[in-house]
Amino acid sequence: MVDFELTSRVSTADVGADGPIAFAIPEVSDDDVAAVVSVLRSGWITTGDECGKLESDLAGYLGARHVVAVSSCTAALEISLAYLHLPPGARVGVPAWTFVSTALAAVHNNLLPVLLDVDPLTLNLSPDALEAALGEGLDAVIAVHFGGVAVDPRIHQLCAAAGVPLIEDAAHAFGTKDERGFVGGPGTASACFSFYATKNLTSGEGGAIATDDEDLATFARTYRLHGMSADALARYKPGGSVTYDMVDPGIKANMPDLLAALARSQLARFEQSQARRRALLNRYRDLLEPEGIRFVPSGRVDGSADHLAVVLLPEGTDRDLVVAGLKGRGISPSIHFRPLHHFSWFAVNAATGPGGLATCEAVWPRALSLPLHVGLSVADVDRVAAALLDEVAL
Repeated sequence: MVDFELTSRVSTADVGADGPIAFAIPEVSDDDVAAVVSVLRSGWITTGDECGKLESDLAGYLGARHVVAVSSCTAALEISLAYLHLPPGARVGVPAWTFVSTALAAVHNNLLPVLLDVDPLTLNLSPDALEAALGEGLDAVIAVHFGGVAVDPRIHQLCAAAGVPLIEDAAHAFGTKDERGFVGGPGTASACFSFYATKNLTSGEGGAIATDDEDLATFARTYRLHGMSADALARYKPGGSVTYDMVDPGIKANMPDLLAALARSQLARFEQSQARRRALLNRYRDLLEPEGIRFVPSGRVDGSADHLAVVLLPEGTDRDLVVAGLKGRGISPSIHFRPLHHFSWFAVNAATGPGGLATCEAVWPRALSLPLHVGLSVADVDRVAAALLDEVAL
């Protein structure tokens, strides 16, 4: 990741600003607009050459053998699980501290999500919880790189030793590095990325599967378009055959060229955007950690994608009051995440791993996500930090 001097972006907007501070705003440049307009004028706006170029660009950046662009990270997870052809009711371990789509990917494949506890320092899947669950029997595991921080290497080791497929939910983790380099699938079934509007790299909606498994990549390219053997571009281009087969009962999850063009344009400046993001997050830490506010992760992680600025409020703090106070000051925070077992459907239809969910229960009332996006000014961060300290002290 390139170095970035935060002061180099200070402008008149950094002085005395008092307007609303959104939780996340996508950065859209003139180049992004031009890229999308070019596709609009090309005569082909659905999945085509631009999507293929994005897949090549992403593979080159991540160092992955194969990348398949899809409509969302949710679709990427569903396709990765579908490829495993697990029997109905097979048990899929997922952290309880995640967005609902992680577990719904299992549900939509007629599989049983088994909710596992997380590490208190990172809120990533706990190796101890995973080890205990593997002992009781799991057929697959989805590990989430929460906030862009890579999971403990023991997660990979435990799954490999047990012979259980590991899928990486990398919705927060485009640009995350671990001992393998960029998170991008090596040593696991796949890494599944999100390019949703709030993500570090966005196409508005969209996602991708990165994998070293050629068979999985081939399966994904067909499965993302109803299981058809040929997409529209292959059928309609000069010399193409208008006939096709359906080889799997797939889903509708292809990425249009319009979205691919936006993602490609954003990828060209991704390192610079990430450096800005890290500088802003470090400023939050510099202002709040000396005042006793704990961040997740508890320390600074060099390989993190810095997707979120998550703090744990002091014990006994009424988070609802803090949120209301911040919103009253024009600041929009968020919460990542409501543990899955707190949702009524999962409370009835998911299993819980051995050892329970004690960390999720302890952290849930205290976790708060502060605004973090490259459009923030230094003064914005200072204002959020000061407001948070005021609200916590009330």
